[in-house]
Formats: sequence, structure tokens, C-alpha cells
Amino acid sequence: MDEFKIKVARIEAATPNSKGDRVRITFQVERDPLVFQIPILLEMKEFDDTEMVKVARNELHRTFDELTTQTAKWTLSVEDIQQLSSINLRPKT
Repeated sequence: MDEFKIKVARIEAATPNSKGDRVRITFQVERDPLVFQIPILLEMKEFDDTEMVKVARNELHRTFDELTTQTAKWTLSVEDIQQLSSINLRPKT
């Protein structure tokens, strides 16, 4: 299986909130045939321009780490997948 290609797709101003101006750094994640984008919002006053991408990468990692934790119970063993495959109820054409 190929590795994911992850790149910064966009950096743009986001709608300010009560804390002030924000920036949206959007990452594009690719591995054929899958392509999707994930926006990360940061408070502009907290970081300078050179730090923002590093902090956004950290937030992206934390997001995927949280997703891994939340979906761990969805993991199927090889035996589970084989069992599900063997009970396929779709009509044969």
C-alpha cells in the first residue's frame, strides 16, 4: 500500500472569533483513489507566520490520533473480514 501524500493546499484568513483574527491552513491528503482536505483553524495572535504551519501539522496529527482512538473498536480481524465475506447476501447476477 502506498503512503499518503500530505501537503498544505491553502493558507487563508478565516472568520475572526472573540479571541481575534484566525487563519485556516488546509491540508490535502492523497492516496489513489482517495483525496480529501482537512482545514485547521489557528488563532493568529498565538503564532507568527513561520510557526503556523508547524502548529497546524501538530493539530492535524492530534486530529488523526483522536480519530484512531475513537474508531479503534471498529477494527476487524482477518477472520472477521473472512466471515463477513462468506455471508455475502447480495444476489448473484
